[in-house]
Amino acid sequence: MTRPPSAPPPAPARDPGLQPERTLLAWSRTALLLTVDALLVLRAGLLHRQPGLSAIGCLLTATACGFFGYGLHRRRRLERTGGDPEPVPVGPLRVLTLAVTLAAAGSAWSVLAGPGGR
Repeated sequence: MTRPPSAPPPAPARDPGLQPERTLLAWSRTALLLTVDALLVLRAGLLHRQPGLSAIGCLLTATACGFFGYGLHRRRRLERTGGDPEPVPVGPLRVLTLAVTLAAAGSAWSVLAGPGGR
């Protein structure tokens, strides 16, 4: 005698835990580090009269402000949905990768353009 197939048990409610909050903190930390790096690159560009370096510093400062705003937007959205996280679109992640790469290049350039690099 065979038993009728039983329905799968209902899935338990998903508990997101603290992961959404950790992700939001990561966005804030990244924006803060980009801001500090951008200001250091901007300072080096202004002190050593390097217009390209100053432009990179300004671009990084604007990008860091944008990421800080995006982090606030995600925090408000998370609070509105009651802690249910949504995936991050690919666009902001690509811009973040480009900004971090640009920050690293600007930092290296500012070290090389400084008094010790001449």
